Amino acid sequence: MSEELSVKTAVCTYYERLLEKCQSACQIWNEQRAEIRESGQHGKKVDDELRRLQANYAKAYSVLRNHVHGCETCQWVSSLEERSSAIHAQKQSSLFHAAS
Repeated sequence: MSEELSVKTAVCTYYERLLEKCQSACQIWNEQRAEIRESGQHGKKVDDELRRLQANYAKAYSVLRNHVHGCETCQWVSSLEERSSAIHAQKQSSLFHAAS
């Protein structure tokens, strides 16, 4: 888990719940796809089920993404991460140029 993600989940419990829901929907969709592929099942019913699972994941992801864009707490954590990344990149660049 990335540092930004762990901070977000520690600070915004709603983000954490949405993230868990999104990850669960993705895992279920992937597991069902693998089971169907291995079993060789075909047909409209199978296709409809996979579309339903994909839609569940897409909806969960959309809700999570919209939350992040609208939540002041998540925005604050993201801005901290951006600043931290910029500082880290600047330090790496300085080290690279010093070693050259």
